[in-house]
Amino acid sequence: MKIVGITACPAGVAHTYMAAELLQEKSKERGWDCKIETHGAAGPDNLLKPEEIKQADYVIIATGKNLEPEVVNRFDGKKVLTIPISNVLKEVDAILDDLPKNAKVQGSSEDKDEASDDGGINLGAGTSGVVQHLMSGVSASIPFVIAGGIMMAIAVVMDKCGMPITPYNQDTGEWASISWIFNELGSLGFKFMIPIMGAAIARSIGGKPAFAAAFICSYVANEPTLINAETGAGFLGAVAIGLATGYFVMLLNKIKLPKQVQPVMPFFVVPVVALLVMSLFTMFIVAPIASFLMAALYNFLTSIPTEYMMLIGALLGAMTVADMGGPINKAAWFFEIGMVSSGIYTWYAVGGVCQMLPPMAAAIACWVRPKLFTKQERGASVTTFIVGATVATEPAIPYALAAPLPMISANVLSGAITGALVMFLGIERTAPSITILDPLFGLASPWYWWYVATAVGIALNVLFIVIFKTIWMKNKQKKAENKNE
Repeated sequence: MKIVGITACPAGVAHTYMAAELLQEKSKERGWDCKIETHGAAGPDNLLKPEEIKQADYVIIATGKNLEPEVVNRFDGKKVLTIPISNVLKEVDAILDDLPKNAKVQGSSEDKDEASDDGGINLGAGTSGVVQHLMSGVSASIPFVIAGGIMMAIAVVMDKCGMPITPYNQDTGEWASISWIFNELGSLGFKFMIPIMGAAIARSIGGKPAFAAAFICSYVANEPTLINAETGAGFLGAVAIGLATGYFVMLLNKIKLPKQVQPVMPFFVVPVVALLVMSLFTMFIVAPIASFLMAALYNFLTSIPTEYMMLIGALLGAMTVADMGGPINKAAWFFEIGMVSSGIYTWYAVGGVCQMLPPMAAAIACWVRPKLFTKQERGASVTTFIVGATVATEPAIPYALAAPLPMISANVLSGAITGALVMFLGIERTAPSITILDPLFGLASPWYWWYVATAVGIALNVLFIVIFKTIWMKNKQKKAENKNE
């Protein structure tokens, strides 16, 4: 049997590639041919050729975000199974075993529920759909934060090495320094992260015609002088504008107009009408309310006592590791990255340190107590350690699925303690890079407390894993013995 497919998670980092590898590995075990096209943060990879699609018996689309119509329409007439990407990591064997039964011919009447109005894949409405749209916004804004943060870090290093950050001097005609240019470029990355977040959310819902209106309105809402406010609308404003613009454009697309007018709708009528309506909505409703809420949130978070900050840090730390890249993790991440745009960097440090704990601790636990883990888990430990230290939390998922109670309990407990410790030590993180190396890029400080918190968190997590899983396996063995008797 020949299978092709697509994997695409909201962040476009770990789940995208883990799901693709898992589908290909499990298909190979069954003697099937399988090729998966990945749509990650770096763009499409391992692209499917037309003849490969034509020869395929089934298509699997595992995604956590809306895919463009041109990506999905290639499979018209094929038997397609569309599922949330998280399902692949949890039940890949069942998915492949039931593929002939669950796959539907794309383009047929039975497939209509899976398709959005513009021909793309829509994975659901309600809360889950909104979360997917929000994560599309976060995913789009992350490169701006990374690039901006690293550029500003380079500027600071250059300044310390004798190349001061000096702007263009109009009086003398002296050119701006390279370090100043780098610093300004970095500042633009942080400035545009919020508008691009709003625009990406809108595009996830309403397609390309929603992008421009949401970007412009999100930019305006974050310029205090334009909205006559003390502070910008921040990420709250971008979220509101992105959602409102996306759904408004979706409604506009449903209006039935003469065929002569249809060609100009996507690039002329819809963007102009959307910008006109949403600019008024932004100026008179979203901007005043969101800017007030952001100012109140900023004042609250910068004035609460250390002990209460530790409690919130513990909550964020526990959320970060609870489901390892799932909805709870994404909720914590969304709050943390939103605070970065307001100049509050302590919360993002909690996510940075805690996201490393589950995979690195699982790998080290394999080395410390190999008898607690299967041969396959021990074999994957090195990769789990490296990916967990540098990119994402998701490599810890297979370990948690094999023993949910002890592994998740150990992760949450150590994450909560570490989150509180990060807040107590006053660690800050301005942007992500290669996580364990963030301090070396000047993106996390103080560097020594960053590594102290990381070491303490990993040590606690390993200890809890060994204790909890030992108890869990003994209980499991006792139950098996009692059953045999």
